[in-house]
Amino acid sequence: MRNSTVAGIALTTLCATAICLRVSGALASEGLGLSLDDLRQQYHWPSGTEAVGGESNLPKTQECAVAQAAYAFGLHLLPELSPNRDLFDALELENCGNTPPPQTKPRTPPSFPLPANAIYVDPTTGSDSGTGSVTDPLATLAVAVAKAGGRDPTARCVVLRSGVHYLTSTIEIGAALSGLTIQNYPEEAAWISGGMAITPEWRKAEGFPTELNVWAAHLPAVARVRGLNRLTGYVDPTHARMTRARFPNRDPTAGTQEKGLLGSSGVTWIKPRGWGVNHSHFNLSSTVWLDSPSSDGAAGGGGTHFTYGVGGWSCDRYTPAGGFWCSNQSSGGGSGWELMVPGAPLFPIGVEVQDAVWAQSVAAASRPPNPSTWQNKSSAIIETWTNGWSTTFWEVTDITDDGQGNSTFVFGGKGGQQSGRGFHIDPPATPPPDLPMEKGAWKVENAIELLDAPEEYFFNEVTRTLYLAHNGTGPPPTTGWIVPHLKELLRIVGTKTEPVTHIDLLGVGFRDSEYTYLDDWGIPSGGDWALHRGGAVFLEGVEFATVDRANFMLLDGNALFLSGYTRNVTIEDSFFSFIGDNAMAAWGYTEDVAGRKGTPLPPGTGIDGTGGEQPRFTEVLRNVVREIGMNERQSSAWSEAKACQNHVHGNLFYNMPRAAINKNDGFGGATLIENNLLFNTCRESGDHGPFNSWDRQPFLTDVATGEPSLIPAYTEIRQNFFWSNYGAGFGVDNDDTSSYYLIHHNFFYLGGGVKCDYDGHEKRFYENVMLGTTAGCWHTCAYKKGFPDYCYNNTLVQASRAPHPGQQFDVSPFAIIWFCDAKNVSHILPDYNNEVQMGDYIHGNRVYNDKGHATVTCGYSGPENATTVPLDAFTSVGLMKGTTVGVTPDDATVIRWARALLGW
Repeated sequence: MRNSTVAGIALTTLCATAICLRVSGALASEGLGLSLDDLRQQYHWPSGTEAVGGESNLPKTQECAVAQAAYAFGLHLLPELSPNRDLFDALELENCGNTPPPQTKPRTPPSFPLPANAIYVDPTTGSDSGTGSVTDPLATLAVAVAKAGGRDPTARCVVLRSGVHYLTSTIEIGAALSGLTIQNYPEEAAWISGGMAITPEWRKAEGFPTELNVWAAHLPAVARVRGLNRLTGYVDPTHARMTRARFPNRDPTAGTQEKGLLGSSGVTWIKPRGWGVNHSHFNLSSTVWLDSPSSDGAAGGGGTHFTYGVGGWSCDRYTPAGGFWCSNQSSGGGSGWELMVPGAPLFPIGVEVQDAVWAQSVAAASRPPNPSTWQNKSSAIIETWTNGWSTTFWEVTDITDDGQGNSTFVFGGKGGQQSGRGFHIDPPATPPPDLPMEKGAWKVENAIELLDAPEEYFFNEVTRTLYLAHNGTGPPPTTGWIVPHLKELLRIVGTKTEPVTHIDLLGVGFRDSEYTYLDDWGIPSGGDWALHRGGAVFLEGVEFATVDRANFMLLDGNALFLSGYTRNVTIEDSFFSFIGDNAMAAWGYTEDVAGRKGTPLPPGTGIDGTGGEQPRFTEVLRNVVREIGMNERQSSAWSEAKACQNHVHGNLFYNMPRAAINKNDGFGGATLIENNLLFNTCRESGDHGPFNSWDRQPFLTDVATGEPSLIPAYTEIRQNFFWSNYGAGFGVDNDDTSSYYLIHHNFFYLGGGVKCDYDGHEKRFYENVMLGTTAGCWHTCAYKKGFPDYCYNNTLVQASRAPHPGQQFDVSPFAIIWFCDAKNVSHILPDYNNEVQMGDYIHGNRVYNDKGHATVTCGYSGPENATTVPLDAFTSVGLMKGTTVGVTPDDATVIRWARALLGW
């Protein structure tokens, strides 16, 4: 493995590729036996002219040219990190023949001016009976913050000396502490930890194979161990988190990716009783549907009507209890899965596992005993990769056996709330009473019988005994162990009328928060994602706060969370790595229509956002986010729900399981996303792209015009470098009903262009350069009257088309228009409230491919020869004006175009 740097601390890079690992040579040298060719073959990763991204047939020379350009752009954005070995490795430039830069040395921690009257804290030499001076420092941050509260707001500065500052409880910062600064001492690394340091007295554990080297320690003062970290984790973060005993075992070659889940064979997810066609006795959600305000008769906002399902068996699991997908009127992609029983998204009550599953998965010597024989039948946790989109977790309350070795894990506790949608039905064509639940990958953890691999641990909460399979000879060390016990380290909370103001967090590190995936999660809006409203640093009712040159790592929930009313929060020049959920997330509140009768909505969930209780004017500037979503895979570097008018600029986002930026709705708009480098996203789903959005629910805001309206201001995406590897479908995936976007002057590698999906509209995709794409203009929805989508003046360099059965054309279509009539391209096929005649919405594009001619898909079903037409079918009737077609230019030319476009 290679040592590298994240924000002044030595790290170890294990993984990042177009499909798997970017440091295969180093892995082979560690004795893992993986060569680059092995990885390419195992993970279908491109080599030479192997296929990448659907029909693409891309030479390795092109991928290398783009990787080199991405590296140069990254250094342009953050020149102070040059040379950047982390970025170099993530782009696999060594395999392109580039000489690696020197091993990155730990960066010197930042220096900020020291106020004359600062309060000093030293975790090693300080005493809480001291004065807090530089020569007589305090010992704990909690005492220092309390002392600062007694000072004038202009004199509230706490300076942390080097070391780890362990917290016994969350630091609460209210309006009375406005003006507080917490900063590091110049050039010293100060960490705030939500963990407790433990010093186990190890003894050899009995009942385990000798070669496994399992040790035990009695910890009478510790009630639970929901994480076990090494103090020196910043030296080697891939081995800093011990793994809770699990089956199957974690794949040690996968870095931060989850590649050790079981398949679906021999597994049956159990539906709740009463769920089905005859559901009269099933506790359904109560649906709220607003006739007004709405955008009926015009396109208006995204979805035309606001709807929300309240409570019910399926949706009481959420906080607040309900959501868009709980309504019997929800609509959008895959809504039939939820509406199979309206008002009752499907969640399992258990999972039956055939005995053969355990035998087929591992060698007999390491096969765990039948679950029905486990000592504790109520400690296990099941994790599922639900619908191929999100991770859900389930508390097991019992394990039963059918007498033939087949076990059923009974879900009687929390579970499922981590996803915004229920389980899918498989297959949809089966009669509803017999519909099986879709089968997905899964694992089970937290049973001592599963402790069978190095770096696994188990904690018996009854006996308070910690077991560890030590990855080494002899006993584990007695020092350097941390057990996360806090979920929030700093909680900065005020109100809109009495906000906390001018809080500065400068140069400090945050680490060791406890996981939150079995806590309260909610459905923020009409997107597919759920969120936990919490984070290691939590802000609500805050104005003018700054997080500058901070480090966030080894945090098992969200790292930083903006909730409700926040204004002018700046997060800049900071590093986020090895995070359990989202790096940064924002989720606002809305209210119900005043005076509405009927089922009351939970507080904070209505259509009306004019009260301003949302995160706005957030600056996310020049941050590095990598290796996130290690618990909840449906996580992002920046996630925005019922938030608007934010600015995401100059960031490096890479190595994550899903989209790097997620907008869960179109609330308000006016967010600007510019000059970011995004790649190695969607590593575990092959869905979405570096950016993903939704807009199924309309909201009332005054952002666009100053007056209340369902129409938001435009969200603008410009001058970004998007690399849609891992089979991501789009660089910018404007999913269901996403509307009002300006997407321009970006460089895209792989994936499709603008996506009009499920009644989305008013997206303008222009002046972009795309390389290795198929279709640049994906118009897979009806053109609503007066509200179409646009795709114009783009440079589209198409990938060569790989031959396949039924192929009629030798080039891929550069545009896809579902509701176009292939027999009369001037005509739009009838749908609802859509245009009748085709307008000139796609025009002026420069199309390049290896054949020198272009095609368009016209129609949403049928064989290729019935739906694909040549470009001149449009130009001959005055459509697609100014479109030109040329032969593919060389890669160097395209990269020059990209550099000019992005301004570096």
